[in-house]
Amino acid sequence: MIKNQRSISHKMKLSFIDIIKTIVRLFFGANAVRWIGAFRHKRALKYNFRKDYLLYKEHSFLFSKNSIEKKEALITLYYHAIEKGFLHTPLRYRFGKDKIKTLLLNLKDEDVVKNLNRTQIQAAITNLCYYYEQHQEANQKINDYFPEEDYFWLKERLNQSCSSTIQTNKKDYFHFSESDYFNFSNSRHSVRSYSGEIIPKEKLEAVITLANNAPSVCNRQSASVYVIENKQQIDKLVEIQGGLKGFSENLNQLIILTTNRNYFSSIGERYQFYIDGGIYLMNLLYALHYYQIVACPAHWAMTVEDDECLRQIVGIPESHKVICFVGIGMPNQNFPITLSLKRSATDNLHFI
Repeated sequence: MIKNQRSISHKMKLSFIDIIKTIVRLFFGANAVRWIGAFRHKRALKYNFRKDYLLYKEHSFLFSKNSIEKKEALITLYYHAIEKGFLHTPLRYRFGKDKIKTLLLNLKDEDVVKNLNRTQIQAAITNLCYYYEQHQEANQKINDYFPEEDYFWLKERLNQSCSSTIQTNKKDYFHFSESDYFNFSNSRHSVRSYSGEIIPKEKLEAVITLANNAPSVCNRQSASVYVIENKQQIDKLVEIQGGLKGFSENLNQLIILTTNRNYFSSIGERYQFYIDGGIYLMNLLYALHYYQIVACPAHWAMTVEDDECLRQIVGIPESHKVICFVGIGMPNQNFPITLSLKRSATDNLHFI
């Protein structure tokens, strides 16, 4: 009954709008009708962006840490920075001192202690224990910011093996690159160690041909892939982005993935280019893995000022929204990868 009432109300509203349009068209012409339509769309777009702003302000962990999800997100942000630090050879001892302090403080938060079995919390504990043990083995003193009692407190709550990195080699890493999907997907990891060898254009064309199978809204296929091969430009871009700093010495090819705003129209599609871009990114990473090219995505969650700096360096059109950087290359014979524990299904599977 309520649904029918809404349907009748909607039809009446549409009929009223049609009448107004007809009157405006008669007295002011078709251009006036289009102007009114554009005005309504602009007003609706501003309203929706305003609601997005309020929801992000309320629920992101930018302004508050008042839920286990926000606290977990902060912990994940810091522990991932620590596990990346273990990839440097030789290891830079006492790295990430302030991040270690923050992690130790947040892991003893009341809400976090009640959720120590969550995968990402366990990943943080794993990294901290590994950090402490690596320093102990090297006789490096860290008690000024990582007390022994904190290590034992964490160790008692660790429910898995205490290692933060995996040592692998080229043969083993690509062993499942042409396997069934289960093994193929589980075998791909972000790799930040490159030999410096340039990937041929023909091979990259094959990668993009495969990546282009990615689904997109209404098959609009808005993604574009820019391959940067100028080392000076790469270094400038890495400096702005930040996530690949320290791993770019032999990074001689950098992908910039974008989506084109020209392909989207409705108010509801105001963020669709991010969705299509994310889908394409995953397909791109799998395509690179299939063709035995190692890669590391580096997010472009940056400000408009950073966008402007990027466009000054590489001249990507303003209509193209940068989705992600992807560092690519051929791997060294032996190289480390981060453990990067993934959530268990019990963490994020919900039946309603």
